[in-house]
Amino acid sequence: MTDTVRAFLVILCTSFVFSTLVSRVPLLRIPSAIGYLSFGILLHTHLVHLTTEEAVWVRQLGEFGLLFLMYLSGLEVDITLLRPGLWRGQKVNPLMLSISMFCTTLLVSFGVALALVGFAFPNAHPWMLTMLFATTSMGIILPILEESGQLATLYGQTLLLCALMADVVTMFLLSLFISMHTSGQFDDFLLTLAIFPFIFILYRALAWCRQVPRLRALAGDAEARMRAVVALMAGFCAFAEFTGSEPILGSFLVGILVSAIPFANKQKIKDYSHGIGYGLLIPVFFVSVGMQFDLSQFYQSASWLGILAMVLAAFLVKLIPAWQLRQSFGRRAATAGGFLLSARMSLIIAAAEIGVRLGALPEVVSQSIILVAIVTCVTAPIAFLSLLGTSPVNRWHA
Repeated sequence: MTDTVRAFLVILCTSFVFSTLVSRVPLLRIPSAIGYLSFGILLHTHLVHLTTEEAVWVRQLGEFGLLFLMYLSGLEVDITLLRPGLWRGQKVNPLMLSISMFCTTLLVSFGVALALVGFAFPNAHPWMLTMLFATTSMGIILPILEESGQLATLYGQTLLLCALMADVVTMFLLSLFISMHTSGQFDDFLLTLAIFPFIFILYRALAWCRQVPRLRALAGDAEARMRAVVALMAGFCAFAEFTGSEPILGSFLVGILVSAIPFANKQKIKDYSHGIGYGLLIPVFFVSVGMQFDLSQFYQSASWLGILAMVLAAFLVKLIPAWQLRQSFGRRAATAGGFLLSARMSLIIAAAEIGVRLGALPEVVSQSIILVAIVTCVTAPIAFLSLLGTSPVNRWHA
């Protein structure tokens, strides 16, 4: 066994123990991902000695973990919730309400971004900051809604749609921003959009193949289909990079594609995906992000003021739009929903890393985003459950 493999195994074992202990802290609902992120920060202080080659190896495997994380994020998306006819007959239309809330979030986020650029981060691009604040975390919102008994209610479905809207539209806007920022040419802009009709054509082709028994038989068992999913993700990541977009958009769209197509062994594919992702690749990604966290950038008081402003802004841009929920569900539920939608984890960290790579964000903003993610992931679920409890709000009937 080489020293690199040995060090990697030590990291995996130690990070698992650390994350498990952190998630068991009384009164706090700390996601395991935050535990791995915190362990990565500890690694940056040389808790475990890593050579340059070993650190590079962890970061490269972490990049693949990021792609798999975005695939799993797309896998959580239920496109059927976006069908307008689904909400016909309801007193409240969750689809229209989620669209209105997201548009308000973008407006408030842009105003907050301009203020932060003028106040603390003059080298940051306001549109990039806007997209960072517009994100949310489906991976936190979905289990909290299910655990609290709100998922089967009209209120819970509205919050779920708001999170879905934030994930899908933000990924689309991020892809457009990357294209315009890197080249600014209209032809390149159209080339970036090519991935969307391509994924739609593939969806229609796969849906047609399901109707042909011989083609359906070629799909094989769950293991063969899982290999096909990984190959599909690799192909779309390469295609996204070829068109000038980001590979994470390709993996995200593959997740949506797998979620949208009904097929046999689908639940097994989801279980395999979660096992591979959350069992190995995604923890390595968060550890690698934490390893790049440089606490020395925050020794100045001005930096901490900027972080405090970003944390307040992260809650503000969600609480203001969520006030639209008060007419249908009451003020308490509206405030609770705003806090829950403030939880951010994977997408905001990924977008911040892309922003630094593009030169649209300074390194200190990317480091600050990690702290924002930790604070929102820890406090948002606590605030939601404290305000709302576990009493279902406005039982939903589809």
